[in-house]
Amino acid sequence: MNVCQKCDKKYELDYNFCPLCGRAFENETNPEYWRAKARGLRIKGKLRSSIEFYNKYNGLTGGDAYSYKALGELYYQLGEIDKSIENFRISITHKDDFPDTYYYLGISLYRRANIRKSIDCFEKCLKLNPDYVIAYYWLGITYYHFGEQQKAIDSYYKLLEFNPTSFIANYHLGVNYSSTGDYDKAIHHFEKLLDSGAEDEAVLYHMGVAYFESGHLTEAIKILKRCVDVNPEAKRAKKMLDYITENRDF
Repeated sequence: MNVCQKCDKKYELDYNFCPLCGRAFENETNPEYWRAKARGLRIKGKLRSSIEFYNKYNGLTGGDAYSYKALGELYYQLGEIDKSIENFRISITHKDDFPDTYYYLGISLYRRANIRKSIDCFEKCLKLNPDYVIAYYWLGITYYHFGEQQKAIDSYYKLLEFNPTSFIANYHLGVNYSSTGDYDKAIHHFEKLLDSGAEDEAVLYHMGVAYFESGHLTEAIKILKRCVDVNPEAKRAKKMLDYITENRDF
């Protein structure tokens, strides 16, 4: 006999859930009880206890794509990246057309410094769902660190198609164009950020460097001084200013 702890109804039949309220019966042989507890513990931030209950659910059922994906996310939150990757990969063996799993596996692999494999995951995610916008951001990050700046640039422009005012896309476009020596385009994207009201130390520093590298020394000094105004402790901006102004008459 099952007794619902919420509505106090008794049932002779072997249900997993109360037919009246839908709550999982608190029965240790009921896998849905363990999964419901795992979800509740996760919401409360009790990550290790949630992992324990998901593992009990998997022990009773053999697991499924969603329980292993949840374990991957929990291990990621705990910083246990290898276990995170392992569980995301098991999830994919159960369901190989779920873009969300490839996305999170890609992030875990990036954290593990497996850049090539993380690129594969983000590309798979976007192949399954081209509207998975945030994956374009991570694809740009991974391509940049893999040394393929043009592909990174293409990814950020794709992000801008979905969100034309994206600050982070313009920032990374500026950084990528600077790394390829296309300083005018880099400055163009940094200017978009400044025009939007962003007064960020990193933006100002990279913009100052781009002006310097393109031979616009007066503009470089002006922007780098703004950087120091934003953060008087900005060491790299100060060092660049000293380098530009040393023995030069402006």
